[in-house]
Amino acid sequence: MLIALLLVVQVTVVVRDALALGLAAREGAREAAVSGDDARAAATVRRSASSLDADRIAVRVQPSPDARRRGDPVTVTLDYVERVRVAGRALRHDLPLHAAATMRLERTMRTPAPTAPP
Repeated sequence: MLIALLLVVQVTVVVRDALALGLAAREGAREAAVSGDDARAAATVRRSASSLDADRIAVRVQPSPDARRRGDPVTVTLDYVERVRVAGRALRHDLPLHAAATMRLERTMRTPAPTAPP
């Protein structure tokens, strides 16, 4: 009976973390769509996923910054490994979680200013 209760609690924790990862992907996609900056999008993901271990979140923003145009979709994909432990170290398993969100790029991407010839 105790193991069953611990399993229910662990499933609840995994569902909470999956929802947090999905929300973080959405927040990161919004930041990428508004700013066009991958580093700011990754920082937003880590900040908004406060219940997760930020060091274990892998963030991918696609397409690459040089291929983005205003109105094009930008996708933030997150990968996270949930460490499931029931009854201490007796039962443990690493469960991969994934989330992705796509939004349209709202700004025109900055292009480097041309340099004057020498």
